[in-house]
Parts: sequence; structure tokens; C-alpha cells
Amino acid sequence: MEIEKRIKALAAHLELTGEEWEEITEGYDETHLEYGNQGYLVVTDNEADEIWEEYLEGYFDDCILPELPEFAARYFDLEAWKRDARHDGRGVCLAPYDHNEIQAIHGLFIYRTN
Repeated sequence: MEIEKRIKALAAHLELTGEEWEEITEGYDETHLEYGNQGYLVVTDNEADEIWEEYLEGYFDDCILPELPEFAARYFDLEAWKRDARHDGRGVCLAPYDHNEIQAIHGLFIYRTN
């Protein structure tokens, strides 16, 4: 996806004028944009699902698995846990600032990250 479409989607969401668009900058990759001190993840539906999946697996590996007794870890159903974790939607994980998922133009989704 072209970075220009991501910038246009964020600008439309923030209701920015043409001159203000120039203040949107790329973060550490083309899916992360910054406007002033605000960070945003601007992604397609498929990209959001992939990032969400990575987040859930990382959370499990880093936070849950180390706390499980070894005997219980063998019986833990990761897929069932991820299914339950998805109940509240992607915004809970991908938008740590406000937990909102914004459907934008060009089939993109916006998540405020800070």
C-alpha cells in the first residue's frame, strides 16, 4: 500500500487541511505515522489481522507462558485463549491510547498508539 494513501486516510480522519498534511511524518515504518506528538498505526484489514495475531502470540509467550506451571503449560489451549482475547476487537491491542479502531478511506484502519 502506498504511503500517500495512508497519509490521506489519517489526514481525513484528523480533518486536516492540505498544509497540515505536510506535518504527518512516517514513523519507524510505513504503517506508523506521526502527527505532532501523536502516533498512529494505519493499516489494511489484513495487516491489522497479522499485527494482532503477532501481538497475541507475543503476549502469550512473554506474559502468560512464563507464569504457568510447567505441567499446566502442556495443557494450555493457545487457540482458545486467542479466540477469547479477540472478543473485544483489535482496538484493545492495536490502539493502546484509546482502544478505538477507526475505519478510514481507502479500506484502511487507524489506531492511535500514543
